[in-house]
Amino acid sequence: MKLVHSSFQKDKSGSVSLVPQDGEDLWTLYNLIAKDDEVRLKTHRNIKKSPSDKPVRKLITLSLSVESVDFTPSDEVMRIKGRTVEQHEDVPQGSYHTAELEFNQKFTLYKNDWDDISLDLVNKSCSIEAKAEIGAVVLQEGVAHLCLITENMTILRSKIDKSIPKKKRGDSSAHDKALNKFMETVAESVIRNFNIDKLQVILLVSPGFSARQLYDKIFSIAVSNQDKSLIQSKSKFVVAHSSTGYLQGLEEALKTPELQKQLSDTKFQHSVMLFDEFSKLLNDDEGKAWYGEAEVTKAIELQGAVRTLMITDTLFKSDDIAQRKKYIHMTEQVKEHGGEVVIFSSLHDSGEQLNQLTGIAVILNYPVPNLDDEEEPTVC
Repeated sequence: MKLVHSSFQKDKSGSVSLVPQDGEDLWTLYNLIAKDDEVRLKTHRNIKKSPSDKPVRKLITLSLSVESVDFTPSDEVMRIKGRTVEQHEDVPQGSYHTAELEFNQKFTLYKNDWDDISLDLVNKSCSIEAKAEIGAVVLQEGVAHLCLITENMTILRSKIDKSIPKKKRGDSSAHDKALNKFMETVAESVIRNFNIDKLQVILLVSPGFSARQLYDKIFSIAVSNQDKSLIQSKSKFVVAHSSTGYLQGLEEALKTPELQKQLSDTKFQHSVMLFDEFSKLLNDDEGKAWYGEAEVTKAIELQGAVRTLMITDTLFKSDDIAQRKKYIHMTEQVKEHGGEVVIFSSLHDSGEQLNQLTGIAVILNYPVPNLDDEEEPTVC
């Protein structure tokens, strides 16, 4: 999402002008735009100057007081229904109108009260760092490109270019020293510029052995600095081969079936581990693992009981507005009381398995038996 302009007042009212760029942005806006908000955008409307005239379809700019929002992900368009709040030469004030919001269409949203959740939705959707799941370095001797990869784009964040002397017959010391310094610079740049804790995968790509050398240098620095967080993230790093250290080498590597499978497994590793733990606890039958909407709802009502809420994107991206808002509220409740929320992708095996168990489940901090009974559960 592109943020064009924002203006907020001390009473928390204000507006933002945004441009949605992909389906994920429309999904975010679907959760952001609420009843009684105001939106201003360009929209088409059939206009009749007099009752006897044929309607003419015109592109006009209207401000609407929102009454309802409809979004079907497969349509790649969101429909906003409301009443006009300003007089327009072709449209009387208070008239009903349904506007369509599409990709790359600028619009302005006004709210009387911008709460923290709404602001967080805007901030995260407009931040490449927040949306990126994969960090990538494509390199060869003397040149490296640091990129962030989202679902829809690859963004070059930094380029490092250093001169590396060629090896001389019988003497490679100058080459080796320059190459070691180059690898050190790239490794430090990766550590400094990538939010490794939040990224799911860090991909190192090169011809030859450069990617492996970078991998070794990164963790040599991590050990020297006693960086426990980086050392614990070692499984996120994936080394791959390409024919060049320039950006087309990254595209080339990402298209290989082997890397696609490896990235998928690494990207969803946390989900896989969680589902394995959940399955074990469920088999143990000690009251620490539950699935099903009713059972999960009861668990969340026991404030602080939920350690991890697991929910598939199939539910979280439901076309039913009421359902989606209910699931969003559930995730907010869990986070508010210190729990973790993990959204499982239905495109991965772990998400498919969770979907087979209603699509929603919890791991609890302590045993709570009888959550599947109609009476109130007993807390141990």
